[in-house]
Amino acid sequence: MLGAMQRLVASAWAPWALLVTTLVLHVLATLAGSDPFLMVDLAVYVDGARHLTDGTLYDFFSEPLHLPFTYPPFSAIIFSPLTWLPWTLLRILWQLASFGAIAVMAYATLRLLGRAGPKARNPLEHVRGIVVTITAVGLWLEPVRTTFNYGQINLFLAALLLAGAVASKEWMAGFSVGMAAGVKLTPAITGLYYLLQRRWWAVVWSVVFFMATIAGALAVLRSETVRYFTKLIFDPGRTGPVWSAINQSLRGAIARLAGQDLTSLWLVAAAAAGLLGLWVTWVCLKADDRAAAFLAVQITGLLISPISWSHHWVWVLPLLLWCLFGPGQRLIWVRVLAVAWLVASCSYVVSILIALQYIGQLASRPGWQSGLAVIYPLLGIITLVILGAINRHGASGAVGSTVARPESAPSS
Repeated sequence: MLGAMQRLVASAWAPWALLVTTLVLHVLATLAGSDPFLMVDLAVYVDGARHLTDGTLYDFFSEPLHLPFTYPPFSAIIFSPLTWLPWTLLRILWQLASFGAIAVMAYATLRLLGRAGPKARNPLEHVRGIVVTITAVGLWLEPVRTTFNYGQINLFLAALLLAGAVASKEWMAGFSVGMAAGVKLTPAITGLYYLLQRRWWAVVWSVVFFMATIAGALAVLRSETVRYFTKLIFDPGRTGPVWSAINQSLRGAIARLAGQDLTSLWLVAAAAAGLLGLWVTWVCLKADDRAAAFLAVQITGLLISPISWSHHWVWVLPLLLWCLFGPGQRLIWVRVLAVAWLVASCSYVVSILIALQYIGQLASRPGWQSGLAVIYPLLGIITLVILGAINRHGASGAVGSTVARPESAPSS
């Protein structure tokens, strides 16, 4: 099997043939009707841009699923060019760009691991073939596939953040965080990655660019911007039912297991997960495993956020790359972790559970459904523990296969 994979990525044509096959299968699956959502989130982006200046940005509902616009007002501004294109053409271009985002994520992750790029400490052979192959097979991971189905922006934000993590300038790293947070608040947690490294200029630039997005929104949409940051930002239920199986955060898992939204218990669990994530990130940085540290921050954000839809977990893709090409790739627990995530994300268990629920259903449900529906947050916690344990014992530091930090970044 390993030999066949090596021959595949080494081939000049096989990875591209695999990518074309994936594209064809993706189109056929969509035309066959396996995509019932018809890129509804992309439709929300377009509708939001159309309601940009009429005072109803946060009051309209996009059909057919009656979805509101939930992003910061700055995002509606940058979505405006989407309204210039015919809907069919926009869908095609968005999905082609999403494939490109997967490729950027793959290459940037390999660079963060020190396995690709001009300063790679432990470079891989046939990097192009590996990236093309990852792009082809990565589509079929449930978080990635559903991101395509919904027409979501997750892949672009992840690609932006990873590109910032391997950028040579601190302002570029800060730009990636500030802009991503301006479009969707949750990426702001990435600032912890730079903060724990004492990369002060990256942190400063993150704040500067994020504040610039707010200033730009205030200039164009003053009342809606004030409304969003003083009221709507504190209402997670506005984005959808907290208990739904699609909400793969700790809050969603607790609500399903308990049969109701237990805010106090969730806050305690989120605080514990946050502390664990901070410790794991610090341990990984100390061991010089920056890819693991970056992933620890992202997983922590997914766990503690009130809402983390299953398609937000696109970070499983770079995590699997860490398992395959990272410094702990030969360790049994890393291999077990990779298999667990592959089973969870390729079985589409979350999508199946979503299909079994319906609007208005109580949070409680049959025990096997509630148990299976905690799969991503449970694996997220296990992932943090394994990342911390491996780096705590120096398994990663011994390999030294991480990307060199920018010259302006002080030692962590």
